[in-house]
Amino acid sequence: MNDLFLSFIPGKSLLHRLDPRTKIIGLMVISICILNVSSLETMALVGLVFSTLVFICRLPVIHFIKSVRPMIPFFSLIFLMQFFFTEGTPILDLNLVSGTYEGLLLGGIVTLKFVFLILFAALITATTSPSGLTTGIEKLLRPLPLRYFGISSHDIAMMMSLSLYFVPMLYDNFKDLKDAQLSRGLDARKEPVKAIMSLVVPLVRMSLRSVDEVALAMESRCYTGQGRSSMHVLNFKNMDYGLFVLFILLVSCLVF
Repeated sequence: MNDLFLSFIPGKSLLHRLDPRTKIIGLMVISICILNVSSLETMALVGLVFSTLVFICRLPVIHFIKSVRPMIPFFSLIFLMQFFFTEGTPILDLNLVSGTYEGLLLGGIVTLKFVFLILFAALITATTSPSGLTTGIEKLLRPLPLRYFGISSHDIAMMMSLSLYFVPMLYDNFKDLKDAQLSRGLDARKEPVKAIMSLVVPLVRMSLRSVDEVALAMESRCYTGQGRSSMHVLNFKNMDYGLFVLFILLVSCLVF
């Protein structure tokens, strides 16, 4: 990928060396903690934890900026809805609607929750290789009785791994198509319908072609979801066990 969006960044930091299962469970725990945050002070603590992890891993900040940037319209919509539709002390009157102080606080907290959820997910994908992530998900799902539903844990892990691959690929293809169309004189402001069609149709064709190539590659290698070995042998280390104890304490504090 020529972009850092949701991509893996090789490294030898502590987070890179952790077992993928530990990082996946840690992501779930931190997501639960973030969703339970109700104050800006606690959100600042979450930001401090995230910043510390990024510094330890020596990851480029631009990686996380690019991970959040595509979701800015969604975040803006969430903030504005909370700001204008939360009852409280008015601080901005626009005749039809008015923004409130309580809406400002609530909108900021809710928006930051979504931002940090994406940032921590980007942190996991940046420090875990796609094959390692697939193996970790497969190992975590293996104890579940999925075979009674006609599926296997490896199939689910493979689908999630392919999704993580195709998201940045689609993003890169969209950027290339946009640049190509602009270089041909396309003006999206004057011809919005034509602009949409000139981007969507080639993007769908490129996506279908990429999916077909991946499917042919898997078939040519006689891929099946049964009886497959893994190039990653996962073993918990002392740090993994220590983090599991921390996860249990965090969940216990939230429950009790």
